[in-house]
Amino acid sequence: MKRPIVFILLMFLFVNTYSQSNQNGFLLSQVLKQLQLKPSNIHKELYREKKLPNKPSQTVLVIPKYKTNETDDEGHLFLELDAYIIIADSSTGKILYQYIEDNAWTSDAMVLSDITIDTGLYQLNETDRAFGTRVSYHGSSGPNPYSSTDLSLYIVQNHTLKKILNNYQIDLDNGEWDTKCAGEFNQINGVIDLDKNKTDGYKNIIIKSDIQQTKSFIKNGECEEKVTTKNTTRYLKYNGKEFQ
Repeated sequence: MKRPIVFILLMFLFVNTYSQSNQNGFLLSQVLKQLQLKPSNIHKELYREKKLPNKPSQTVLVIPKYKTNETDDEGHLFLELDAYIIIADSSTGKILYQYIEDNAWTSDAMVLSDITIDTGLYQLNETDRAFGTRVSYHGSSGPNPYSSTDLSLYIVQNHTLKKILNNYQIDLDNGEWDTKCAGEFNQINGVIDLDKNKTDGYKNIIIKSDIQQTKSFIKNGECEEKVTTKNTTRYLKYNGKEFQ
């Protein structure tokens, strides 16, 4: 009796995955037609889409469009990408709102490694809820390790999609060392909360960061390290145009 049940479950998962994949492709194709873009115009590996949890009838699409796509003589890839941030009807793909930023992202020595859509609970007032994008970078230098994540927030305001937080560095991990032991490293991890107080109609954004600093050194022939930690809190306030 177990085999038929397992088979049915597997078929359900397959059909559900296939249907979701088909829907994703449908939305993107419909949006690209309206934007008069071709699939070859976009960086497909970094394309993202996600339904808004508070409005599942609407889907956010983040479309990185190639502005520059070059490889130098040493084989290093250089990318410049325009950002197309779209809210579309989840069923038809009709564009409801759009925000287009020319040359929004660059990938060279600091490689653009990932883009995610953040639909956290950014309820800025009784009616307005924002969503975000998190854009991650990493470096390729052994002696100077580096990775970071930038957060941007968007909101529909006056029937227009608007960016209200621009590339705030929410996470950072960097350092410098001799690739053997001696060196210094910094790690910052930020968490977002909303204040009860408002400025110009929107709740203040609270960013709580955990900061860890590590120093490694040779002592008595052994590699040791000293770690110090601290916490910081920063408030970002809306000035009528953006959070600063």
